[in-house]
Amino acid sequence: MTKKYARFLPTTESFTLEDFPYYWITQVHAQYVQNIDNALKKYGLDNSRRRIMLALSSKPHASVSELSDMIISKMSTTTKIVYRLKDEGLVETYSCQSDGRITRVYLTERGTEMINKINDLTSVVLEQSFEGITPL
Repeated sequence: MTKKYARFLPTTESFTLEDFPYYWITQVHAQYVQNIDNALKKYGLDNSRRRIMLALSSKPHASVSELSDMIISKMSTTTKIVYRLKDEGLVETYSCQSDGRITRVYLTERGTEMINKINDLTSVVLEQSFEGITPL
């Protein structure tokens, strides 16, 4: 690593957490998730279920494995979330015709309606996130 980036390394003497780029990335992400979770409460949802539903809206009939990859989650966690969404009537599942070991997932009509509400909320949260910030 070049000297230019040395101050970002936790092993250097001059390192401070505030200089570490990933500290700020996680701070921004955590604030975003917290804001999204708070906004989703009115629909009885959380960010984990929102992420699955958004993945399904961009890739209808995805397998549980594909969803797991898309949201960067363990397969077991993704499966639990999918079946919770299924119990809530937001998604439906079926076995793949060509390979019965694969479970495919799609949004129900109710799930599609919820996606529209989620997208509206996300727009508001995104706007609020950048309020008062001006480009450099």
